[in-house]
Amino acid sequence: MTKIGSNIKKIRTAKGLSQQAFADLFEISRGNISSYEESRAEPRIETVIKIANYFSIPVENFITQSLTVNEILKYNGDKLIDTENHIINLQLRAVPFINDNIYMKCCHHEMAFNDWAAFPQLVLPETANNNLLALTFNNNIPHHETLPEYKQHDVLVFEEVTDHNIHLTHHKIGLYSSAAELTIGRYDITGDKVDLILNSFKKHHFDFKKPRHFWKLFAVYEHKG
Repeated sequence: MTKIGSNIKKIRTAKGLSQQAFADLFEISRGNISSYEESRAEPRIETVIKIANYFSIPVENFITQSLTVNEILKYNGDKLIDTENHIINLQLRAVPFINDNIYMKCCHHEMAFNDWAAFPQLVLPETANNNLLALTFNNNIPHHETLPEYKQHDVLVFEEVTDHNIHLTHHKIGLYSSAAELTIGRYDITGDKVDLILNSFKKHHFDFKKPRHFWKLFAVYEHKG
């Protein structure tokens, strides 16, 4: 049995948080917190990672060790919050980053391609109003044959397609991302129909009802080395 439930209770006590206040931080219910603390259930792994990262506690320690209040305070989660606020003040943004390791885990169904909270973060200048997603390019990612000759490990940054920027997507490079799939294609606008095309056999029809599924290329950071 893990130590997650008892550690959640100790963190709440150390930080002076009610079960409801703690639950609100991670967009779960107070009943969930009660179940975790009473060892009637355990949180999903993405929730575990969120909690550990928020309070700057190593994930392994959070899961396997019975933490003391002094240890919890030593990890200094409040300092982490100050750092995040400092990033905001510098007009930088922490962006979910699918690197080669994350990509392989998703391909082997150890993670999903939309497990945003579990991904490492890439800090980038705040120059876009929409959600951003970054990934390391590699030739294993299904991609359109007319893509530029990106090098292995170039970082591609994509901006979410919304009703405000969809008119800018025609013939532009785009990304389709769902829980089980990641593909890089080119957009085609015909009348009121928008498709992200991978090849002559496969394409994805744009749907406003699928947020964070369709992205357009925003920036490229070339790998030097």
